[in-house]
Amino acid sequence: MARSKSFTGCNAGAHTRRLFGRMRLALSAVFALSLGHVAMAQETAPFRAKQVTIHVGFSATSGIGYDTYARVLSQVLGKNLPGKPTIVVANKPGGGSMTAANYIAQVAAKDGSEIGMVGRGVAMDRLVFGPKSAAQFDATKMNWLGSMNNEVSGFFISDTAPVKNLDDVLSGKPFIVGSAGASSDLHIFSIVTNAIFGSRMKIVSGYPGTNEILLGLERGEVDGLLGYSWAAARTGSADMLRSGKLTNIMQLGLRKHPDLPDLPLVMDLVKNEDDRRVLELIFARQSMGRPLVAPPGTPPAVVATLRKAFMEAMRDPELVETARKLTLEIDAMPGEEVQAIVERLHAFPSAVIERTQALANAPSTR
Repeated sequence: MARSKSFTGCNAGAHTRRLFGRMRLALSAVFALSLGHVAMAQETAPFRAKQVTIHVGFSATSGIGYDTYARVLSQVLGKNLPGKPTIVVANKPGGGSMTAANYIAQVAAKDGSEIGMVGRGVAMDRLVFGPKSAAQFDATKMNWLGSMNNEVSGFFISDTAPVKNLDDVLSGKPFIVGSAGASSDLHIFSIVTNAIFGSRMKIVSGYPGTNEILLGLERGEVDGLLGYSWAAARTGSADMLRSGKLTNIMQLGLRKHPDLPDLPLVMDLVKNEDDRRVLELIFARQSMGRPLVAPPGTPPAVVATLRKAFMEAMRDPELVETARKLTLEIDAMPGEEVQAIVERLHAFPSAVIERTQALANAPSTR
């Protein structure tokens, strides 16, 4: 009997253990299912902002088109967002749009109600300028929503310049170009071209912007400029281009403009991989010509909603027609692609980044 009693006790213990095991599995399944429902609720949470403010990093008069682009977008973005919120454009100039970028990164609400349109080079500012950068954020943690156009700039020379074509430039003939300041694209593009290709441009800084450099070119103060947007040049300087007073000798960007299939692209002129990476760090900003960004920490579902609405707005017939009337170039890049560019550049080898910073901070003349 004792033996039989002992055997029965063993069976009871095993049965109890199996019972508790099944209960643990059931509870785990319920817990996992609950988490799944929570995650699904977060992913499908409605966009709740009743007003969305686009903080533009430039003033209404000096934004090189940023303000205009933002206001054109504001006309249609709301109707492509859930709840059709009101869209407000607020100018927050300063530091080449770094004031607005720092605000978006550190202060702006993370619920989709505040986004920014910042300078095309903001995402790479720390990579290019290092400790001198005013960026108070990690660009890879920002949520890039898309870009309204792919900017292709030109290398323009006047008909009175001592250089007549790109071969003259690459051969090292000296000439003078205008610049809008040490941190401007015009300045950085000129310095890096000198360093990579051995050109001998003397860079004259101090011009407020492209329009003033063009006036200086007509007065004979300078012979050319790098970084003048082709989209702007083909309309704003159409007469000078048509008459031959102004000639575009090279495209500055990661890919060619459809208007200029036969004009050399800066990226095609380098063979050395390290040189190519330096140029990519410098000219990648062209691919995100008018970038829209949301704060770090914005819920993924809200970011996804904003990105989707942005791309729908870019295809909106009202926006397309308005851009046509204003001669604004629309060549939208999805937010996921902009984010991938930013993250790829920040993963470049430290040696490439250090070399880029050394070039960007080098003396401005040769």
